[in-house]
Amino acid sequence: MKKKILFLMANLEGGGAERVTTNIIRQLDNNQYEITLLMVKKVGVFLQEIPSTVFIVDMHSSKTIFSILKVRKFIKSYSPDIIYSTMNMTSIVLSLSLLGMDTKPYLVMRCPNSPKRIIEEGKIFILVKIFLEYAYSKADSIIAQTPEMKNELVCYHHVQEKKIKIFFNPIDKNSILKKITEINNPFDSKCINVVAAGRLTYQKAFDTLLYSFSEVISKNSNFRLHIIGKDDGEEEYLFKLVDKLKLSKYVTFYGFQKNPYPFFYFSDLYVLSSRFEGLPNTVLENLYLKKPVVATKCIPFISQIIDTKNNGFIVEVDNVSMLSEAILNFKLLPNNSTKVITNEKSVTAFFNSFYKKN
Repeated sequence: MKKKILFLMANLEGGGAERVTTNIIRQLDNNQYEITLLMVKKVGVFLQEIPSTVFIVDMHSSKTIFSILKVRKFIKSYSPDIIYSTMNMTSIVLSLSLLGMDTKPYLVMRCPNSPKRIIEEGKIFILVKIFLEYAYSKADSIIAQTPEMKNELVCYHHVQEKKIKIFFNPIDKNSILKKITEINNPFDSKCINVVAAGRLTYQKAFDTLLYSFSEVISKNSNFRLHIIGKDDGEEEYLFKLVDKLKLSKYVTFYGFQKNPYPFFYFSDLYVLSSRFEGLPNTVLENLYLKKPVVATKCIPFISQIIDTKNNGFIVEVDNVSMLSEAILNFKLLPNNSTKVITNEKSVTAFFNSFYKKN
């Protein structure tokens, strides 16, 4: 008999957590699992990536917090063996929906970002932090994306260490390879094409990247910067900054791209300018495509991904000069690395380990 697994998501818009969840769903063995995706609102660009074997339920709620009773009702009727949540608010809703319920499925909650940086940057309200820690206390297992995140969960959210399992974000290699076949180069090959990707928000520090790129252009006007990602509050500010720095000729914004892999594949360099992250999917994907990477020290684990003598450079967060210098010097890298961060267990084996404890 197949095991029932329920994924609780707000939506499948183009964020890192949504992409990771989509990859997990795609890599789960549907011969072993009956997979259901319960959505606060059935919207998002990643919906088309969900296999047809997955049953999708739309709760038609305007906000995640308003879906508590609907989540509870569905769990009672469906009786899943495992429930997975990856966002703070869905984890909170999940824990509240199970209050007083006689039988409880095995709860898996994934931490989406560095707890240390989220708290230090003031990106979480005190009340949300209290409810999140309650949710974590009710979880059976919590997924940390890196060893450092595991330590932060213990320190900043008081999670029992034995609950925490480290599982790197899986990348969908087959999908990536499929999406770079028979595609055209979107760039002017006479230029040095630099790509950055992510939501246009404070976390991604595209403002720092633009200031750095201004320094790059002052020394080598053959560089071009291509930024992929939907607006999340900073688009107008960044567009004005481009005008202020006189970069209109050198910087292009593409918005969200359903298939970013041609941009990665044909680029000369990938840049991650983030102030904080969980485990950046785009860095893992670009390294898989054997692209050199310049990244900020947005998480300690970045030094385990990037070899500064081989496949990239690591710079301090918000350091304009270090970032521009690294971009200018990227051709000094041999970039012979074929190393890709992978998990010891497959996605299916990882979830099977939870079920055995049930």
